[in-house]
Amino acid sequence: MNLKNYNALILAGGKSSRFGSDKTTEPFGDFASLTHFLYERLSRVFGSVKVCAKTAKFSAPLPLLIDDFSEFAPIFVLSCLDKNFSKPVFILPADMPFITEAEIFALFKSLKDFDICYAKDSKKEHFLCGFFRPSIATKAREQIAAGELAIHKLLNLCYSTSVEFEHDFLNINYKDDFKKALKFAREF
Repeated sequence: MNLKNYNALILAGGKSSRFGSDKTTEPFGDFASLTHFLYERLSRVFGSVKVCAKTAKFSAPLPLLIDDFSEFAPIFVLSCLDKNFSKPVFILPADMPFITEAEIFALFKSLKDFDICYAKDSKKEHFLCGFFRPSIATKAREQIAAGELAIHKLLNLCYSTSVEFEHDFLNINYKDDFKKALKFAREF
């Protein structure tokens, strides 16, 4: 399966409040940042990878899609998909750096006629890890207009499905998670 005709979007515009500083710009092993690590990995799979952030904050520049909303809710990024993409786009938060190519392909294969296909594991549904059709932007805008910013509510409005994976995804929320991720990256 070849995804070089598709795009990936790394979400790096959050507050990182639990982490205490911007985790997306933290140096990660031999990479300038955690986001650079993920960008490099996704670039092997997709023809184009962009980073969605509120500013050009990366010391080694990355291709950006500027999130100019004052709110820190990813629903706003989804509300603009139809302005930036014409095909389904793979979206992944920067704090989930270890998704594998096989998992990406499994998500894409399961997308079929669905609007959204996202990942889940035994502990959690990862609503922002998966493929999204740009057409969902209309429903995201309607949801924003109604004052509802929760992604899981958008999934209920769209034709969505999920793929459950056997292992739990490492999600970096705290400094200890980051240390585990650095160790795992050496073995990955």
